Amino acid sequence: MNPTMPRHRAHSRFSASAPLDRFDERYDDAEAPHRSPQRTALSFEVMPPRRDADQETIAELLDTLESYNPDYVSVTSSRNSGWLEGTTDFISKITATTRMRTLAHLACTAGTREELGVWIDRLMDAGVRGFLALRGDFAEGQHSLPAGYLPHANELVRLIRDIEGRQAARFGAGRLAIGVAAYPSGHAESASVDEDLDVLLAKQRCGADFAITQLFFDAEDYLRFKERSELAGVRIPLIPGIMPMTSVQRLRRMGQLSGLRVPDRLIRRLEAAGPESEYEVGLELTAELAQTVLGAGAGGLHLYTFNRSDTTREMLDRIGLSAS
Repeated sequence: MNPTMPRHRAHSRFSASAPLDRFDERYDDAEAPHRSPQRTALSFEVMPPRRDADQETIAELLDTLESYNPDYVSVTSSRNSGWLEGTTDFISKITATTRMRTLAHLACTAGTREELGVWIDRLMDAGVRGFLALRGDFAEGQHSLPAGYLPHANELVRLIRDIEGRQAARFGAGRLAIGVAAYPSGHAESASVDEDLDVLLAKQRCGADFAITQLFFDAEDYLRFKERSELAGVRIPLIPGIMPMTSVQRLRRMGQLSGLRVPDRLIRRLEAAGPESEYEVGLELTAELAQTVLGAGAGGLHLYTFNRSDTTREMLDRIGLSAS
């Protein structure tokens, strides 16, 4: 672990969806002693457990995550847990047993516009006050969505905002938080970096509050993307998504699923560590990546947990984030 990196208290962070203007304030030197310390936003991604999952293990996971007082936890959907049925059930459990705020993954591929509207209502009834709006992955051999489906994530953002407007009384003076995906290393279907930025700007115009990045292996990829985005007019926070690199096999699998080339230097480091030490070395590499983007002003992290409380705790310890 880098000994020069400060430890961050997890209980003192700004919201991941705070207005970007807050981050751009400038102070005179005379006011510097009174300035509040930089806070680190923190969120987690969890997966709905399989129906035969050990409930004690799930309870331990939620207890561990809650101890870091995260700004929110995002809940994915998967075939193993019954798609959005599993997402809704798990969100209901999190809402009933913890104080954590939940954000639900919702993809255009999950149904028609009308069906998505029904799911949005069901998820809000389960306690959701935020969504991660995604296009979703095509099935093998598929190149577009059927008639009646929303073709792009920006249209899903617009649908969520429309439903929010028609049900404003449910939220009092508040509103839904909407996140979207961003691609520091480029989207596989984009023709250029400019197209990636155009898509992100469209999501922002439709009402997105923040973006969570997809996988990246080099801090420079995130930092350059952030700089280009801001120059292009992106004003929503771009939260770096950090995935634990705990083995050569996982690293290669991550690259395969994301369509990204894994840097040779990472493969060499883990292979040199061998089976006995690749887990520890991988966590150190992950911590270095997270520390670098935080040190460069990222402001927060979104951590992919894979529902592993032990790995998540060890990764946060190396990054320098402490439980409350």
